[in-house]
Amino acid sequence: MDSFGVLNRITFCQANGKRWIFISVLGFVFILGLAILISSIAYLHNYNKDENVQESTVSSQHASLKHAAPKSLERTSAFRKPSVGDRCSSNVNCPDNAVCDGGTCACNGTYLVSGKVCHNVTNLALGKTVFASSNFFGAYTNKGWQNVVDGRTRVADFNLLFHTSFELYPWLTVTLGRLSIVKSITIYNRIHGNGRWLHDVETRVGNSSDWAQMSTCGTFVGPSMTGGVHIMECRKLLYGMFVTVKIVKPNHITGDPNASGGRNCLVLEEVVIAGIVV
Repeated sequence: MDSFGVLNRITFCQANGKRWIFISVLGFVFILGLAILISSIAYLHNYNKDENVQESTVSSQHASLKHAAPKSLERTSAFRKPSVGDRCSSNVNCPDNAVCDGGTCACNGTYLVSGKVCHNVTNLALGKTVFASSNFFGAYTNKGWQNVVDGRTRVADFNLLFHTSFELYPWLTVTLGRLSIVKSITIYNRIHGNGRWLHDVETRVGNSSDWAQMSTCGTFVGPSMTGGVHIMECRKLLYGMFVTVKIVKPNHITGDPNASGGRNCLVLEEVVIAGIVV
């Protein structure tokens, strides 16, 4: 009986030992799992926190950029190309075809300003329509009015001249076709004799061909000489669609029956109108 009891106690102890080992392992696994779960929760919490911080930083940066954009645009819009009329210290500070003149940007001699930009001056008269007070019918096979805007000077052929009849105040008008700015008007006298017939010439510019409604550009008193070239600079830039050249005083010549009563004739090789189309 004693040996049987001892055996039972040994068996019971062994069973209890296995039970405690199982319980201990189970407890260790539980604690380990709990620790892993707590660590995971802490990691996710910190991750979300970092994400929120990054998003907040990015949003703040975007907001800063958005807020700064108008200033950048303001700086960009504040910068513009120089224009005619701007203050300047040298030619570098002025637009193309302009120079710094007395501290202000101005177009150079061969350009005119329109819209604060310098435009190249051209001969506005070339090839344009011409009408006149009369025509020297006896010498021309046609009216010959276009001879004065054909671009030819030093003309030897009499039939290639512009020539009115003999009258008190002969004139010609060039139709520019579009509103233009006129800077100067140049007239070319004939090269073969009788140059003195060109005298007391007045030039006018206007939106109408009515002499009374036009503005005076310049005058040439004379008398001229054979082959004379006379430039009449407008006192100020004139706007218009018509330019008229007219002898405005009776003839000074005596002893010539053609000039009796102060009659004149307007004879020219060419008229050049320097300006720009608006």
